[in-house]
Amino acid sequence: MKERVSKILLIFGFILIVELIGLSWSFSENRDLRLNQEMLQGGNFISNALNELGTEKGNGNLLCITNAGYGTLKGQTTEAFLDLFSNMTGCSMGTRSFLAIQTSYVDPLWCALYRKDHRRLIFIKWCETTFKVQKVDLAYDKIYQPENWKTNASGIIGGNNLLFSLVSISSSWSENASWTHLKAAGFHNHYCPGVEVGYLIAQYLKNNLPLREGERYFFMGAPPYCPMDVLQVLFDATPGKQMVFSKTIDSQKIEKYSGDLWLDNPPLPPLIAIALRVNAKSNICQGVVLGMDYKSLFNDIGENYLDFNPLGGKSNPIYHIARVRVASKMVSMNMAEKLRYIKEVKSFSGPAALTQKIAREGTDPYAIIWDLK
Repeated sequence: MKERVSKILLIFGFILIVELIGLSWSFSENRDLRLNQEMLQGGNFISNALNELGTEKGNGNLLCITNAGYGTLKGQTTEAFLDLFSNMTGCSMGTRSFLAIQTSYVDPLWCALYRKDHRRLIFIKWCETTFKVQKVDLAYDKIYQPENWKTNASGIIGGNNLLFSLVSISSSWSENASWTHLKAAGFHNHYCPGVEVGYLIAQYLKNNLPLREGERYFFMGAPPYCPMDVLQVLFDATPGKQMVFSKTIDSQKIEKYSGDLWLDNPPLPPLIAIALRVNAKSNICQGVVLGMDYKSLFNDIGENYLDFNPLGGKSNPIYHIARVRVASKMVSMNMAEKLRYIKEVKSFSGPAALTQKIAREGTDPYAIIWDLK
């Protein structure tokens, strides 16, 4: 019996190697995908994960998430694994089924396969000398239980942050999040309500303050949080291009300028962005202070905003679970419905140099705007 099992495993291993070599040859006309020992091993784990999920290459219910191209393996870059994972799973960016998540370059390589019709995820991670596997049940009645969340976070996934990335992106993808949303989530490292809010800001500006020839946007986040990352992706607005800035600001000032949007113990800052449309040639800018009506949002979707700030903060699974739940519900809403929660707190205009004044260190950007005549 043991000899028979050994022969079957040898045959399976040989077939996998031939398949991977064939994969390498398929690139040989233009590029050479060189398969090393770790890639062969990774391919074996991907093949096993597909079998475990009961699916085959190219299944429309399959999502592949990875930090390949960002994370490292034995101190080496991992961009070749992007092709390996994509070709073995049949997932691709063009079909919104393959997503590379930005992580630190010192993070180890990992890959996750998620089957949305069964809500099962298999996580594969390089752990010093080999790949290791963790299985996660993403059924709502399982993953939304704090004890189950703790158990999964304590596995090779290695903590709440990465588990939050995997669960939030998989759940929002299941709700048919657009590629633009997913791309922003890939840069931001997870799919939280702030990703949705950033996208809403962009849509609001397109509708109410669209760019014209020779113009660009300037953004200030005060306080800084998730929507700023989304605006960077959507508008190529980076700090290096002097298009997006952030400042910390105390809660008393936020309350002062938020007006009716303020809530006691707010789930997220109700002031979400200062946005200016700048025309340097004409020396003029027009801007808006935008807020978010979180009270109405949470009432409408039936969520408790107090769950966003539970006892224990980020160490409490409820902190992350609440964000996954709200983000998933927001994805399923239509754009017109969601835009109702964006509120124009104040509009203003001034010379193009107003952006420099708002960005200047040590200033209160809201005080500057409210003092404009």
